[in-house]
Amino acid sequence: MLQHYQRGTLEKLSGEEFDAYESTIDTKYFGVSSAKVLLNKACLVDQRQNELLRFLQNFEFIVIINKANDSSNNHWLGEKTKAFLTDMNIQFSKKVSITKECDNDFTRVADNFPESEQVVKIAETSFNSSRFLNDPYLPVEKARGIYADIVKNAFRKQGRFFITFQRLERIIGFLLFSVDQTISFSTIELVAIHQDFRGTGVGRSLICAMEHHMAKMKVETIIVGTQLTNFNALKFYTSYGFSYFQCNSIYHYWPLKS
Repeated sequence: MLQHYQRGTLEKLSGEEFDAYESTIDTKYFGVSSAKVLLNKACLVDQRQNELLRFLQNFEFIVIINKANDSSNNHWLGEKTKAFLTDMNIQFSKKVSITKECDNDFTRVADNFPESEQVVKIAETSFNSSRFLNDPYLPVEKARGIYADIVKNAFRKQGRFFITFQRLERIIGFLLFSVDQTISFSTIELVAIHQDFRGTGVGRSLICAMEHHMAKMKVETIIVGTQLTNFNALKFYTSYGFSYFQCNSIYHYWPLKS
């Protein structure tokens, strides 16, 4: 049975088929009331669909993640909303295994990582392809700046880990990840390399350092998602031993613009 409740300023609608909640981060960054929906399984009953849609009318901008690209969810979203597809997100996983030593002289792992202009600059000049740029209703400047904003919000946060690759005190690449030790997995959130050092092995060093750190924490699995059209990332993760396990379709929905 679905439950609709309010906790402070955070509203949430939850049930077996989906979870929907206010996205305070998107609201703050884009300046419009925002929400996020996770479609966890097929939502076939009209009553459930309509209850969710009524909830979403309280917001201006909604991100809908259809897990495993469920075809029935794609169908009713197309029939009942003007939500549009912005990303096919390929999910990979890898069991943590230590097969080689890392470039420990160059990599550093830190929780509560302090503000770093070098990291922000790399984020600002990377990620030229994203679902935010595929949304015609989002200002291009805001869409391009979303990943730098994610990085800024991760500084000095417990449980948000940065791995940096440095040469002569200059950061030339970073990896941002989080850990859920209750189910023994970690999630790569962002990986970015300075444009002058791409293809030089920095990415592999960052993944290797993460894997060694996860082994120390006794975390068993690493997961990561990337766009279907990001061929370099797809090749990189598969070459490092990551295996495909799921494809999520991601929609953006603007009820007031539809």
